[in-house]
Amino acid sequence: MKPIRLRILVIAGLAISIAAFSGCTNKNGNNANVLRVGLKDDVKTLDPANAYDSVAAEVLPNIYDTFLQYKYLEDQMTLEPLLADGMPEYSKDGLTVTVKLKKGVLFQDDPCFKANGGKGRELKAQDFIFAFKRLAIPSIQSQGAWVFEGKLVGFNEFEKSLAQAKGDEYQKLFDAGISGVVAKDDYTIELKLTQPYPILNYILAMSFTSPIPKESVDMYADKDGNLRDHPVGTGPYTLKSWETNQKIILVKNPNFKGTYPSVSGSEALKGAGFLTDAGKALPFIETLQFEVIKEDQPRILKFEKGDLDTFELSKDSFRASMADATHLNDDLVKKDVVAEHENSLVTTWVGFNMKDKILQNKYLRQALSSAIDREKWIDTFEKYMGEKQTEMCPTGLADRVESKAIKYDLNLARAKELMVKAGYPEGKGLPTLNMDFRGVETRYRQMGEFFVQQFGAIGVKVNVILNTFPSYLEKAKQGNLQVSYGSWVFDYPDIENGYQLLYGPNKSPGPNDSNWENSQYDALYKKLAIIPAGSKDRQQLAKQMEDIIQEEAPWAYGYFKKTYRLRQGKVKNFRVVESIANKYKYMRLEQVTKK
Repeated sequence: MKPIRLRILVIAGLAISIAAFSGCTNKNGNNANVLRVGLKDDVKTLDPANAYDSVAAEVLPNIYDTFLQYKYLEDQMTLEPLLADGMPEYSKDGLTVTVKLKKGVLFQDDPCFKANGGKGRELKAQDFIFAFKRLAIPSIQSQGAWVFEGKLVGFNEFEKSLAQAKGDEYQKLFDAGISGVVAKDDYTIELKLTQPYPILNYILAMSFTSPIPKESVDMYADKDGNLRDHPVGTGPYTLKSWETNQKIILVKNPNFKGTYPSVSGSEALKGAGFLTDAGKALPFIETLQFEVIKEDQPRILKFEKGDLDTFELSKDSFRASMADATHLNDDLVKKDVVAEHENSLVTTWVGFNMKDKILQNKYLRQALSSAIDREKWIDTFEKYMGEKQTEMCPTGLADRVESKAIKYDLNLARAKELMVKAGYPEGKGLPTLNMDFRGVETRYRQMGEFFVQQFGAIGVKVNVILNTFPSYLEKAKQGNLQVSYGSWVFDYPDIENGYQLLYGPNKSPGPNDSNWENSQYDALYKKLAIIPAGSKDRQQLAKQMEDIIQEEAPWAYGYFKKTYRLRQGKVKNFRVVESIANKYKYMRLEQVTKK
């Protein structure tokens, strides 16, 4: 697959903040070489089979490595080997894929390796195959099963057989495994595909396919087979402690072997000093401390006091920090604060759950979409940090439709007419709709009030439900949302990653939490999914899919995020890109002499 060039660098649209302490101690007496990261909510799980959200994505990739990773010092999102010994090799028909593994890679030291005296053993091909099989375990309800469903030979059959197995039959079937993946030897994996799968390399850079030692599951999994709070990986850090709703602390993994890149394909990154550490051993930072800080204001105050090293600007903090869309206030410039301004691959929308009979009414969905003032939505909650969504995928991706308008954009007169067609003139006879949000902080309370007003203009009553992020994800996984505030961080830079969010077979517990199914759309998606990026007919397929989405309105499109981030100057090699999940191993803290 050809690399996809983005128009500008991207930075994660996640509500995170990072703090660093350098030298012997900082002014508050904290230990040296600790990077503190503020999370917007608690992590739900550190099990690669189910960690599929922006909060977990800040922590998990520091513990578990993957076959491939994104190059850190490129303007393009291009992949390179990480645990793989070279890039995957594809047969001429694209249906057989061979991946070689590096030799000598060790898991972290852990008591689960009893046969090895608690020392981390060597990574083998079977550790990947074991992880693939876990995606199909019914009790785990993996959100990652979709990466192989319908694509890896025998996966669907394996998944079905486990669901139907009884007694001792289950273990026999699990041990027998998936027919489409075999270990040719300890360092070679062969995958057989049902059809060409152009995005497979991207999948092999996702945590769903991270290797998991069976020993860790045998010792630490719960009764359903989940590995929530005791991950054992090959990554640069290991889990030291986890205080739910407070903090997660990771420490350097002494078994990790990696070096900082020695070359860069980006003149801009070279000029910014990103090659200063070329060839040095990774990671640089001894400890990562993730703190759960749910409100924006405490993060801002910590940054101003020097207790946090970076944070993502909200609308309110933007006004306090930025002189305009591109320049910091002078007082922050004098303090060696740096502003990062980059487009992100984050999209937001209002989703309608098709499992709900009321929302199966297309005219109601169209009416709700026509009632939303998107310009006001962006201005109220994002200001400079939002761009109106007119199609599924954000700017910068190959084969994007480049749509200029939304079919059911704001038009209250039309919305009221559609309410009549839906059978609910002025909202009469329509029950109050529940609208779930993925946070409990002030921003979400205010957004709830915003949508109460927006939908109230056409007679629709809304009950706002604020959830912690893990609680929201659990509702989505179970298909228990009615109307919801949806958001997605593209986990690979391809339009397929957007359109798969509405693909019927991906419904809950998969990423299609609107549970929308449309046979015409699904058929088009299956065609698009097997065509490499940049191919002749791909954009036309996307256009047809886009037309169906906009007419059927399973979502009311919202906006794409733009990210502004402040950081203290002492954090070096600071580059945060959505697809680069293992970013912290590259960052370094500039030593500061104690005064």
